[in-house]
Amino acid sequence: MRTRTLECPTCGTMQIFRFLEKDEKAWVREKEGPSFYVDNLWRCTAKGCLTYYPHMNKGGYGRLPETFLEEETAADG
Repeated sequence: MRTRTLECPTCGTMQIFRFLEKDEKAWVREKEGPSFYVDNLWRCTAKGCLTYYPHMNKGGYGRLPETFLEEETAADG
């Protein structure tokens, strides 16, 4: 999995980010519309953080719904 260290606007610190997974991309595309480009979106991997944003555009950040947090917790357990 490709990762990168970026500043997280929610955490307020540098964090490891990864590309969105297929189901996360689908949710963002549904929210933003079918022509919204999702292949450059990075998600913070800090525990409990749902922030994502396009590479080099912190101003365009968003948050995934809590359901993705629950799935992450279930996978951890």
